[in-house]
Amino acid sequence: MTMTVEEGEEIVRVASATGKICAVNYCYSAYPMVRQARAMVRAGEVGKIRLVVTNFSHGHHGDAADADNPRVRWRYDPAMAGVSGQFADCGIHALHMASFICDDEVSKLSADFASTISSRELEDDAMVNFRMTGGTVGRLWTSSVAIGRQHGFDIQVFGETGGLRWASEQPNQLIYTPVGGRTQIIEKGEGGLHEDAQRLSRVSIAHPEGFPLAVANIYCDLADAIRGEVRDGLPNAADGVRSMAAVHTAVASAKEDGAWMDARPPMFRD
Repeated sequence: MTMTVEEGEEIVRVASATGKICAVNYCYSAYPMVRQARAMVRAGEVGKIRLVVTNFSHGHHGDAADADNPRVRWRYDPAMAGVSGQFADCGIHALHMASFICDDEVSKLSADFASTISSRELEDDAMVNFRMTGGTVGRLWTSSVAIGRQHGFDIQVFGETGGLRWASEQPNQLIYTPVGGRTQIIEKGEGGLHEDAQRLSRVSIAHPEGFPLAVANIYCDLADAIRGEVRDGLPNAADGVRSMAAVHTAVASAKEDGAWMDARPPMFRD
């Protein structure tokens, strides 16, 4: 959203002062079955969340011989990408997804960054441990050198009475396991889904619903908000500045050998 946390906070303040809508395109949060997962968490269907494990790891930048490809090189050059490479590129989507589904915010984190290809100044692999304000334990892995993984974005949520799993490569399905019960597959478009999942299902059951429609769902939510019908799932400037703060905190933590640090933007600290 911005290059610094301070710039992000200024956007939040301007949006608040003017009453304008500032949306951020965290489009993965607009898949119907992601909305279903969030609604199930909010409804208490998996109990209090104990643990969330998320990752966004692919192998498409794993060839060292491709290091000078301009589509790849800029992502690891601080002059163009800023303070972070892979975590700022993909990891923040995984972090936002954890906050979105768990309906909670990251309070502190500990990070380990690695540049596995020596020519890269910024990280191409990162492991981030985090804690959320409600006590949930979080684990996040993001990588661009995980050869064999394609898109590699998935999330698992473990509560006191059940668990959920969603993967972007099978976006029409949400895997649900109640404690002591059998694993179930909840399909996009089937009956009995929560309203927000039903509303964003654009094609009938058994037909694929892909990434472009998830992006379109964000814009539909934005259009509704502009018309005055506020959509609770629309990512906004506050979500963006929280991500900015997490990126800068993770960079600082990695430089301090994984020291735990406050991940909140200054404006949201007590």
